[in-house]
Amino acid sequence: MTSVPQDLASALNATGLDRFFADCTDAHRNEYLKWIGEAKKPETRQARITKAVQRLSDKCAEEKARAKKK
Repeated sequence: MTSVPQDLASALNATGLDRFFADCTDAHRNEYLKWIGEAKKPETRQARITKAVQRLSDKCAEEKARAKKK
């Protein structure tokens, strides 16, 4: 597994999504890491981290709702 950059790790930890991200498949994590890492400007990188955290939050909520229905 590729290590998570500190800025992303801090954002995931602050939102409580660090464990959810760690439980994602390697391919899924690497897709986010590559996308964030390809940002050329710090502002773009931060915007991508914000979007990634939102998408992960949405996915986490979906999975929790699906688990409740079972």
